[in-house]
Amino acid sequence: MMLKVTELTKIFGGLKAVDNASLEVGQGRIVALIGPNGAGKTTLFACIAGFLPINQGQVQFLGQDITGLKVHDISRRGMVRTFQITQPFAKLSVLENIAVGSHQLHARRADALAHARTIAERVGMPASMLDQPAADLTVAGRKRLELARTLATDPKLLLLDEVMAGLNPQEIHEIIGIIRKIRDSGVTILLIEHVMHAVMSLSEHIYVLSYGKIIAQGAPREIVNNRDVVEAYLGRGAADQMGAEPAQGVEHA
Repeated sequence: MMLKVTELTKIFGGLKAVDNASLEVGQGRIVALIGPNGAGKTTLFACIAGFLPINQGQVQFLGQDITGLKVHDISRRGMVRTFQITQPFAKLSVLENIAVGSHQLHARRADALAHARTIAERVGMPASMLDQPAADLTVAGRKRLELARTLATDPKLLLLDEVMAGLNPQEIHEIIGIIRKIRDSGVTILLIEHVMHAVMSLSEHIYVLSYGKIIAQGAPREIVNNRDVVEAYLGRGAADQMGAEPAQGVEHA
């Protein structure tokens, strides 16, 4: 098992942002974590990747307990994450931004830059883009840069936090293809995403979080027809009102 999260709880003040959540991600799979806004998805990601301390529970990565380890220690073991809001080093070039991740593997600047160029090609960034300031990138360009920076660390498990947010349909289609290629290269993926057609297209297994609790899990078709999931997105009683077409409502939520 690549990742195993057991009964994880995170409390802010008196609020349980994540409440006894458990999930598993098998090696070589694409697994999704979905749920309404404010469900606790990003908080759960931050706890798994070491950005936030947890109040209860355990995180195992490749069979080892990593609960409480620092972010850089977890990254060196092969788990890295992207962020909803991309924050490149604005005064550095695109290539230099990617090379920041490469330096985890390559001490020499020349080697780090060469590796960064290879990674940029993997995420569809043309050579003409690499020398421009990162601050000049479009939203789509910043999303690719965020992917490239994490891939440059040579991860085993990649946690993608809404990497398609703010993109147009063509850009989403391109990112879906890139994510598939990343998985095919041997990287396991756990993703948070609100673009439901992308989730259904990419994912082999889906966990649904609502008010900090995992309320459902299963294959994509099972999830879109799950009564609890429909009501988490659309409100209590929505499943009864929708009758025989619950999947349509969730896919457009």
